[in-house]
Amino acid sequence: MRAFAILTAITTAISAAPALAQPVQPPSSENRKPDDGDSLTLSGSLRVRYELLEGQFRPGLPSRDDAITVQTAIAADYRTGPWRLSAELIDARAYVIDAPGAVTTSEVNALELSRASISYGSGPVELTAGRFHLNLGSRRLTGRNAFRNSINSFTGVRLDWRGKANDHLVAFYTLPHTRLPSAKAELIENEVRWDRESFDLTFWGAHYSRPDLFDGITLQANVFGLNERDGENGPTRNRHLFTWGARLHRAPAAGRWDMDLEGAVQSGTVRQSIAASARRQDVRAFFAHAELGFSPVWPGKPRFSALFDLASGDDPRTPESSGRFDTLFGPRRFELGPSGIFGPLARTNLLTAGLRTEIAPAPRWDVMTLWRPAWVHSRRDRFGNNGPVDAQGRSGRFAGHMLEVRLGHWLIDRTLRLEAGAAVLTTGRLLEEAPNATGFGDTRYAYGQMVLNF
Repeated sequence: MRAFAILTAITTAISAAPALAQPVQPPSSENRKPDDGDSLTLSGSLRVRYELLEGQFRPGLPSRDDAITVQTAIAADYRTGPWRLSAELIDARAYVIDAPGAVTTSEVNALELSRASISYGSGPVELTAGRFHLNLGSRRLTGRNAFRNSINSFTGVRLDWRGKANDHLVAFYTLPHTRLPSAKAELIENEVRWDRESFDLTFWGAHYSRPDLFDGITLQANVFGLNERDGENGPTRNRHLFTWGARLHRAPAAGRWDMDLEGAVQSGTVRQSIAASARRQDVRAFFAHAELGFSPVWPGKPRFSALFDLASGDDPRTPESSGRFDTLFGPRRFELGPSGIFGPLARTNLLTAGLRTEIAPAPRWDVMTLWRPAWVHSRRDRFGNNGPVDAQGRSGRFAGHMLEVRLGHWLIDRTLRLEAGAAVLTTGRLLEEAPNATGFGDTRYAYGQMVLNF
């Protein structure tokens, strides 16, 4: 009832507001280009969201969960000649989370210096050192989180090279941040502890992009490496992963078809568990995404698209190898539904198709609907990151249908935005019959949020 009350209030506020311009995305301080000469750019944002979930699909958690999350970001970028200094403070907090629910460091990371870097650019080359975010390609393997309350950050060095054909090469070596604190009691209190970075976890690689290869199609290719070992972060699975991928992408435009084809293969080794004596497994995993869309020249600028995602899962009958794809640091909300305390779909052990519609029915309004039936790739591996599992494979592959609708409106263009959404995950055979299925029935989720950019 609290969720319905909040969503009703948001809808009422939206209805009373004037609509004067087409909907746009909020500005990103990280991507702004200051004017020539010395310049200082200050910006920030405040987001307040309420989430409610009923019919929990994750084993071991109560049927109902809710949370209020607040994210505050303040960024500063200073440029003088070839030099650039950047910093961003992000405060991610959560409230009403004292119940034994699904809230983790994905929601809470209080008062963290997420970016603090210095860059030097000369000609086609720019070198950056310090703390930064990594938005590369489609963001399916590494990117700045947009819906999740906390942000992936990295400490290291980054080299950008831009060619005469507008091609772009990024090479980097980083230490990913381990978000702290992680204990439930400290998360409930929103305690402030600086994140940890160490050589116990390293992430490196290169990403190349060549725009307009032919007929408006962009080619992208990447290689990423992740090395992990036991140490300050405690016992780990000692992941040593190599991920190779490529993508062909044509951006949406009125009156034409667009496309997005991406694939990746993963090799290396992992331990079967975090135990020091656990068996070492060879990794053989893969991921594929396909999307075809069309934007007719109609009022409201609609776009219709069909999607397909496949990510390999594990099979316990072959203990010498691991087939579970690791999505590394990739956000998922933009095509796999809301994350937060919901987030059933992830790029691991997944087979899903989908249909999506996007439209701006009135100035500064936008609506999105999404339908995605989901199966597991391996019937003996768990569903998603922490869903039910049937090690014998007797519960089948079908997890259920996910349906989502989202409504957004800019009360003040590019400054104040209200958004509300709801999603349902119906229980397929796997979520009903797996030995550790919760038995709570369909999972129902709703959220309402306000975003203020300044």
